[in-house]
Amino acid sequence: MNELTLSIWIMDDGGWTGEGVRISANCFSHSELERLIRVINNKFDLDCTIQKIQFKNRYSIYIKKNSMDKLRALTLPHIHKSMLYKLGL
Repeated sequence: MNELTLSIWIMDDGGWTGEGVRISANCFSHSELERLIRVINNKFDLDCTIQKIQFKNRYSIYIKKNSMDKLRALTLPHIHKSMLYKLGL
């Protein structure tokens, strides 16, 4: 995973929540998301959590408000201008 991968994932499945970015990850199990969050945290030093969504056994990744400056710095060079709203811009 690199900055481009993260940017594409946000453009595809991400969304601004007013505080941070939520990435829909419905097809991943909780344990798979734990691994993904470890990668995101280790690789990019972003503060993330797993959030349960309304469907049974379905989750999303939430990148917290305190990581938004860092997330934007990593992804803005790769985000298409029509998708800036996904980063709250």
